[in-house]
Amino acid sequence: MPGASPYESIPPADVERGRLLAAVAYLPGLCLLGLLGAPDNAFVGFHARQGFLLLLLEITIAVFLGIYDASIGRIPFVGALVGYLVKFILWTGILLITIYGMLKALDGRVIRLPYLGDHVERIPF
Repeated sequence: MPGASPYESIPPADVERGRLLAAVAYLPGLCLLGLLGAPDNAFVGFHARQGFLLLLLEITIAVFLGIYDASIGRIPFVGALVGYLVKFILWTGILLITIYGMLKALDGRVIRLPYLGDHVERIPF
């Protein structure tokens, strides 16, 4: 099948050897540890790539919130209140996605994160 993902048939030995490293890959900045620590392990590679996409999302959110705080967030009361609410929702969502990915990696499952998992094959390393 030409459009098949290389992550659909990962050997069970790769899964067993890479569970912990795959789970750690979801922590911010540690996704590269998975790619460098086990470059031939497809299970770790999948989760490290998802962790990298999650890291890019976190950086994008941080930049967006920095711009918000420097502009609209300076409006007295309303700007700060909306900013705090948006920050709470976004960072809680990121935390929940991180925990979900880590638990699935520890469980030995290849589960694509919503929206991010569709782009795993685009990560070149």
